[in-house]
Amino acid sequence: MSPAPFKVVFVGAGEINFGSAEGPWNHSKRVESSFGSSLRVLGIIDPDTARAEKQIQLKKSAHVPGYDEAAIWPTPELAGEALGADRIVDLVIVGAPPHFRGCAAPPADLDLRLLAALPKTRHWLVEKPVSAAQPTELAGQRKVLEAYNASGAVVGCGYMMTALKGVDTIKRMITEKGLTVMGTAARYYMAYEYATKPAWWNKVISCGPIVEQATHLASLSLLFGGPARLKTVRTHTVEHSDAPGKLSKLGFDEEATVPPSGRIPRYTAAVWKYKADAVGSLTHVVGLHGNTYDTEFEVICDGTTFRLVDMYTSTPRLFIRQSDKSAEVEVHAFEDDDPFQTQIDRLLAGTPSCTYEQALQTYELTWAIREAGERERLEEQDE
Repeated sequence: MSPAPFKVVFVGAGEINFGSAEGPWNHSKRVESSFGSSLRVLGIIDPDTARAEKQIQLKKSAHVPGYDEAAIWPTPELAGEALGADRIVDLVIVGAPPHFRGCAAPPADLDLRLLAALPKTRHWLVEKPVSAAQPTELAGQRKVLEAYNASGAVVGCGYMMTALKGVDTIKRMITEKGLTVMGTAARYYMAYEYATKPAWWNKVISCGPIVEQATHLASLSLLFGGPARLKTVRTHTVEHSDAPGKLSKLGFDEEATVPPSGRIPRYTAAVWKYKADAVGSLTHVVGLHGNTYDTEFEVICDGTTFRLVDMYTSTPRLFIRQSDKSAEVEVHAFEDDDPFQTQIDRLLAGTPSCTYEQALQTYELTWAIREAGERERLEEQDE
């Protein structure tokens, strides 16, 4: 007996859902791998219908199962009308830009419109970050969380690093040894030479490198430290106007394309307290040349430290030092680790690696880091 069709709707026909040459993001590929001939893509919701049509034709040309009857809808409302209010959808993947979602009012109320149009959805995978607006009561990010919780569906967010095998190993060892986290330390060193899209360098558009990029490490920090006390966040930055902030390998004309008020910090160093009284820190640097990034995440406990590196590669490595055994460092390499696949598998099993509430807490922390840095700069100017 053949398995029942697995019905999917993609929101967004861009790189997050359908891939590019620039990175491993490609949710459609993972769903196809999981369900093969039982996959039924009901359609793609995207106002750029030509792009959606192109993606479907590429799948059909490659003889990928599941796209023969895929429809294209420019809005959630038209998708809901076409499918009917009682149509069960097994999975909706929300890969639309964050500027259109995460809030309670237009133009960023896409989540609420989707929930209303597809009320029988069983699982939601929402990409990170969950919004692009400053988190406030007026913006309504918490109202979106409440709406997802009220839907009765399983909801996860695309913080794929929480699904890494190395992360699982750290969690398991902390539990097995009865350890208490003393602190977390994360660093993200960006290779900027070939980052030439002016919008990324404009924090008015992209929200800045902590909110948009280092958010993955902020998510890992909260996974091990628990909720943060946002009022304790302290941030120092090196700005574009500081002598150490002059970049020698910019691949575009920042002076002509990004106003000074919108330029991103080159170096951000933040520290905070968790509600469990541990300490967290995060450093983000726009400073490497070439195209290889350098990321590292540490968890520090009494007698044991964990250091996870190479998280953007297919073989992340974990260094463990246990002083109760020896001073030697254990090295674990996790070959062919695909956290994108793992996060979908866990979501469909009912245990998402990152819930929407955890993703919103991450978003609030990254904004607290950015705002603390901006306040610190204003205080310096007043001295």
